[in-house]
Amino acid sequence: MDNYLNFRSDIENNSALMQIYEGVKHTEISEEFILPDYLPDVKRIIKVSAKPRIDTKYVTMGRVEYEGDVVAVILFIDEENKLRTVTFKAAFADAIEVSDIMNECVANLMPYIDNANCRLLNPRRVALRVRVDTESSIWCNRNLKPLYTGDLSNVKAEELKKDMQSIRLITAGENGLNVSADIEVDGALPQIGEVISCKVDMSFFECKASEGKILCRGEMPITVFYSSPSDNGENYTVLFRKLPVAQVIGADGADESFECMARGAVDDVKVKVSENGFSEKRILELEITYRIYLNCVKKDNVTVTCDVYAPKRNADEEMETVKFCYPARNYSVNFSASKSVSRSEMELENAEGVFELSAEAKVTSVEKNSAGKLSVKGVADVDAIFKGSEGLFSVKYDIPFETELDSTGVPDKFEYNADIVCMCAKGRLDAENFYTELEMQLGLMILGCAEIEILKEAEFTVAEEEKTPPQMRFYYPDASETMWDICKRFGVSYADIENNNTIKDGKIPEVILIPLMK
Repeated sequence: MDNYLNFRSDIENNSALMQIYEGVKHTEISEEFILPDYLPDVKRIIKVSAKPRIDTKYVTMGRVEYEGDVVAVILFIDEENKLRTVTFKAAFADAIEVSDIMNECVANLMPYIDNANCRLLNPRRVALRVRVDTESSIWCNRNLKPLYTGDLSNVKAEELKKDMQSIRLITAGENGLNVSADIEVDGALPQIGEVISCKVDMSFFECKASEGKILCRGEMPITVFYSSPSDNGENYTVLFRKLPVAQVIGADGADESFECMARGAVDDVKVKVSENGFSEKRILELEITYRIYLNCVKKDNVTVTCDVYAPKRNADEEMETVKFCYPARNYSVNFSASKSVSRSEMELENAEGVFELSAEAKVTSVEKNSAGKLSVKGVADVDAIFKGSEGLFSVKYDIPFETELDSTGVPDKFEYNADIVCMCAKGRLDAENFYTELEMQLGLMILGCAEIEILKEAEFTVAEEEKTPPQMRFYYPDASETMWDICKRFGVSYADIENNNTIKDGKIPEVILIPLMK
């Protein structure tokens, strides 16, 4: 387990975990690679797919540094017109500069591929260019107790306090996790000649916290693209399976009161082809290495100071507006997205069939719509491989998606944390159109938000006394005034007014006798 994954916000009464930064960092990667000796020359590149991952991150004063790599898989036609893949890794590093960052902070970083291009420089050298967009959310523990300076000798400051809902956060994770599985190809499909690519994703639909640990349940959608020899040359087949996954992750401080959200990332996939009992090559032996990240939250309370005064003192106050977030609701839902496009619009007039589809999805907005539902919108970037008169070729296109959820318990002002995975992608061609259908798994954590003006600091100075101050004063309050307003105006405590007046059920009398301090 990486130490940097562990964070626990134990909130004191005057402290709260607060978001101090939210933004996107763009990182450009440009590298050239030479094909390994065991691969033949590249004749034509069909497509490139890339996935980013962050391996380490460091939170220091005023800065979050992180390092990772991009795993790029290039599908190409070799000099013998066979379909092959090669995998390259490109390292990257970047940093986020925020002056308010302290050591007691946690940074949630979600990298996405904005654009990936691959160019053939010569039959054995390729140039890869990728842009990684890292969505960043930084949270820090902050002490909200106001700073008092100046002269408070022999007097007590009276404070107007308010309790606010806040968030308690535990992050955890583990890498180097392994799962093994054997997948058998159905008899209706051809035998396996050579595995061209094996794509594995992860998504979790259940996360349960107990004493010091989190149980995560989900699925791994697996897409295997393989070739098999035939009388007409190479025959290509796509095999799709879902592998159940369950893992327990240690999380110090977690218990049943926490709501958790898990993200998974596949680090490595090893595939071996073996024979079944009939000596047919129909068994795929998979060794998958993966990692899990966890965010666990629960509601907490923090007491803040909204105003202050002291008898016979002037107070120079500095106020600030702060935003508090608290857990509101978690979702785990499955839905579909589809799109139908004419062949001519996608330039598929000569396409004879579709072989393989892959999709990467991203949530772009979550908001309450006019019907009172929670509307989740996003876009899926789809990459499809077709067979044409001149061989295989790929086409990239987008599918916008939207799903509506029950908004019970979701306040009007909120923020969200979303993880979405395309669990299955299917395509179909007919004489006129190309049809795409995607199965999506969405995990969504909603945080309610509330803004309030609090006292940041106050400087007290001795007030100039009246020459002949009265001992008592009658005061006729306005209907808009609160007892706090009256106490602060005359510099007396609530107890002093209560002892000299009849106050029932907190109702302010029409006339109040104000005892003034000597």
